[in-house]
Amino acid sequence: MKGKPVVAGKERGIATAMSYEAKKFGVTRAMRISEIKKICPQCIIIDSDYELYDLFARKMFAILRFYTPYVEEYSIDEAFADIKGLRRPLNMSYEEIGKKVKEKIESSLGISVSVGISLTKSLAKLASGFHKPSGFKAVDGPSIESLLEKIPIGNVWGIGYNTTAFLQKLGIYTALQFALQSEEFITSRLTKPFFEIWRELRGNKVYELNLNEKRSYQSITRSQTFHPPTNNPDILWARLSHHIEDAFYTARNCTYQVKNFVIFLKTQEFQYHASEIKLQEPVAYPFLVRNMIKKAFEKIHKDKVLYRSTGCTLTQLQETSTIQPSLFTQNRELKEKVKKIYPLYEAKKVDFGSMFFDKSSVIKEEKKMNLPMISNLEP
Repeated sequence: MKGKPVVAGKERGIATAMSYEAKKFGVTRAMRISEIKKICPQCIIIDSDYELYDLFARKMFAILRFYTPYVEEYSIDEAFADIKGLRRPLNMSYEEIGKKVKEKIESSLGISVSVGISLTKSLAKLASGFHKPSGFKAVDGPSIESLLEKIPIGNVWGIGYNTTAFLQKLGIYTALQFALQSEEFITSRLTKPFFEIWRELRGNKVYELNLNEKRSYQSITRSQTFHPPTNNPDILWARLSHHIEDAFYTARNCTYQVKNFVIFLKTQEFQYHASEIKLQEPVAYPFLVRNMIKKAFEKIHKDKVLYRSTGCTLTQLQETSTIQPSLFTQNRELKEKVKKIYPLYEAKKVDFGSMFFDKSSVIKEEKKMNLPMISNLEP
């Protein structure tokens, strides 16, 4: 499929990623598959492969860490790395280090990557996007101006649509025009985050690498392949339940609640049977929507089809602190009970498997297990 317009996201009905060939036809992220077929009938629509994406991400980050221990995993396909002071230990210039990383990833994984090197995160990100796909650009201090004059202000990391429109009304159309403004001009018209961007574009480092475990996500995926493949709905349901619990646990640790998520079963032929679950209000505990999840599972599970993996992707994450409680929230009493019992489960002070039934027991006995402690939470 290289060189052809390809779009991933068939299982969700919207584009989650697309090739550069597809982008030339106007395909954008989140565009409906039906719309894509209208503007690009020859477009190849495929299912997403969440397991594969996670595997490639981990291998890519491992290659980066071979050259420097200072790596921030910014997203599943993007990272920042600090290579300052490594020229002598690696016996290479900074440009040579960047090119070596790029060559190693592309030759080992068979994918194209773009690398940018500069004095700050903001400049490095702009440099990495300058010659996509498979681009490389190193920007030192004297070269900053020539880079910024070619960058539209809306392409600067952290400057969104509304701020772009505001700046354009002030006559600022490029990153260079923005960087050349005075400090007083920036601070009197914009908030602190944009002052920080202004400083970064001028070569003054503001954003440090975040080397801690990732605490912010646009989505969270949990999936695992098992052997032998099976069609047993109890085993598949137990596996899926385990992934859902794990994904929601990560979301809660990052102070997120979940508004939408996708569950999927992957067949022996690497096809996805998936269903998107849209919630009226965000939830932190999957037990509260277990009936919706079970119905979605029963909808996608096909008789006589062997499945090799199960999984889920949490796609709409909202900060708990920003969620306004609804006056019409249902089962408020149940929510409070679940909120109290989940910490006991997470701390392993009680042992009742997943929220649905015990995964290991189901796989051994191939029958559904009940959780009296959980089921008794029903009002």
